[in-house]
Amino acid sequence: MSVAIVILGHINDELGQLSAIATLRCETALTALSFMKKTRNVKILCTGGFGKSFNTTQISHGQHLKNYLRNKGVSNSVFIDVALSTYTLEDALLSKPILEKDLIHHVVLVTSDFHMERAKLVFEHVIPNIKFTYAEAITCIGESVSQQELTRLIEHEKQAIKRDRYCC
Repeated sequence: MSVAIVILGHINDELGQLSAIATLRCETALTALSFMKKTRNVKILCTGGFGKSFNTTQISHGQHLKNYLRNKGVSNSVFIDVALSTYTLEDALLSKPILEKDLIHHVVLVTSDFHMERAKLVFEHVIPNIKFTYAEAITCIGESVSQQELTRLIEHEKQAIKRDRYCC
């Protein structure tokens, strides 16, 4: 069985430095990879393209995620194509053909705890023929985000889930 860890992107700055949230997602993926490499052939799919609200560099956000993981010792051979997405639904839509091409049957979906409910809803709808398990990056107030920012992110997710339930 082919397995892929799909890491949902967040943001990076104008120099390509990942946000604390994106870094936590990468660290969560590293933990999953470490656990799974012992028993399976695991691939990694990073998501994120370009956009003025999350990545204005000349390198895709997904490539910034890959660079971070490579700097942590992940071999280039582990990575499959980047999904050049700009939002969660597009993450799933653009990941689907990559996963199909690489004959992936099981996905470990990695995103933040505050984002997981929506990510599950979207990915399970868009790619129903793949088995999913989930790895949540835990958002720590003060380390990852301020209380105000976390409250804003949670509220955004609540609104997005209401919207996405109609399409998914």
